[in-house]
Amino acid sequence: MTSVPRWRRVSWNALPVGQSVRLSQDGLPIGSGTVDGTTADGSIIWVVMDGWSERRMFHRQDYVRVEINA
Repeated sequence: MTSVPRWRRVSWNALPVGQSVRLSQDGLPIGSGTVDGTTADGSIIWVVMDGWSERRMFHRQDYVRVEINA
């Protein structure tokens, strides 16, 4: 029997580079990827989305939900 991944919401300040994340906004999935960088105050994160060669920047004010596999 395979287990279903459990995702949990985390603070943007707690995201290390290399962390796999799942992103959504207003209940709609944006996608999954890997954290490529963060600002010291956690207000901005850069994520290399799965299947993309470039990273994408997200601002905390955009109300993007960030979850990690727990």
